[in-house]
Amino acid sequence: MLWIARGLLAAAALLLVAALTLAPQPVVGPLRGAFLGWADAVQLPLLAGSGYPVTERLLNTALFVPLGAALAAVLPRRGWPWALLLSVVASFAVETAQSSIPGRIPDGADVLWNGVGGALGAMAIATARGCVAGFRQRGSVTRT
Repeated sequence: MLWIARGLLAAAALLLVAALTLAPQPVVGPLRGAFLGWADAVQLPLLAGSGYPVTERLLNTALFVPLGAALAAVLPRRGWPWALLLSVVASFAVETAQSSIPGRIPDGADVLWNGVGGALGAMAIATARGCVAGFRQRGSVTRT
């Protein structure tokens, strides 16, 4: 049952990435503007006063964190490097597809920052799983 939930989480993360990266600019632009307006209103420290290039990198990174985490959760515990690779492959596929979508501009730097996000998500899951495995292992030791 846990694998089904993890699979659904990975599918949802992939759909979110696809919707936000492959939708035409007139659809995504207002969403991005609303998010940036909200971030400015609550004065998120990472975005406060940053210019467009920095904000764009942070948003690209943040977008792929859930995907990297979901992929790492679906894969076996030591398979998290594959989650990173799959995140980069998904990012490359998105950037390639964007070249045929009006109003979208593919950018090689996006692949890098999306990969960073996927890596952060995958490493967070790998770290959590490692901690849980360590706690389980310690709990199974018989003390005399």
